[in-house]
Amino acid sequence: MTNPGTRVRRQTRVARILHGSNALVLAILLLSGFALAGNLPVGWVDGLGGHTGVNTVHRLLGLAFAIVGAVLVMLLRRRLAALGREILRVHSRDFGWPLRYIRASCSPGEHAALEHDGRFDPLQRAVLGLLLLATLVTAASGVYLYFLPGAPAWVFALAIRAHIYAAWLLLAAVAIHILAGLGLLPTHRGVLRAMFGDGTVPLATAARLWPGWTRRQTRGTTGKPGRDPTASDPPSGLV
Repeated sequence: MTNPGTRVRRQTRVARILHGSNALVLAILLLSGFALAGNLPVGWVDGLGGHTGVNTVHRLLGLAFAIVGAVLVMLLRRRLAALGREILRVHSRDFGWPLRYIRASCSPGEHAALEHDGRFDPLQRAVLGLLLLATLVTAASGVYLYFLPGAPAWVFALAIRAHIYAAWLLLAAVAIHILAGLGLLPTHRGVLRAMFGDGTVPLATAARLWPGWTRRQTRGTTGKPGRDPTASDPPSGLV
């Protein structure tokens, strides 16, 4: 019988540091962006340094975020390529997974959860893909608006709209990501420590969310004894 306290290593220390840094910077950028768009009370904007101060922080931090992101892409291109392959690895059976998983979670004795063998579940892959795409469009349009090269007015208008719409899309994806990552949902209990803790998740939670991946961590894939479930898994990307 599995010890209920058993945990599985999900994230490395490097992944947790990068994730935490990214979360902090994105929070500041989204908050300052809302302030510049007039979506925050005037008193809050004044408390943040006024429109001029907020605009300066938003522009400089956004540029730094884009530059650092580009450098990390070059340095971690192999791991990011593996992450991209995992996100884009879609099967026809994945489209029915979210509904069947909800049914299985609500009535475990009546519905069988849909099996999958990925490091990320089908819904998680969709959210991660949305996060990456929205971040890319927001950053690219932001860099354009920072340097603002000479171009027709319609190009400027397109860049502004792309920046705003992508930022709202990013916010929606981040909200879903936070909801799952906090571990408040019954299906996600204990996952917070994966990124804001020791990098582990409860074995029962891992088996429920990522059944195939969990079997590989605990039993191996060759029929031979598996490795220690608390051993580090080669990171294919950030969760």
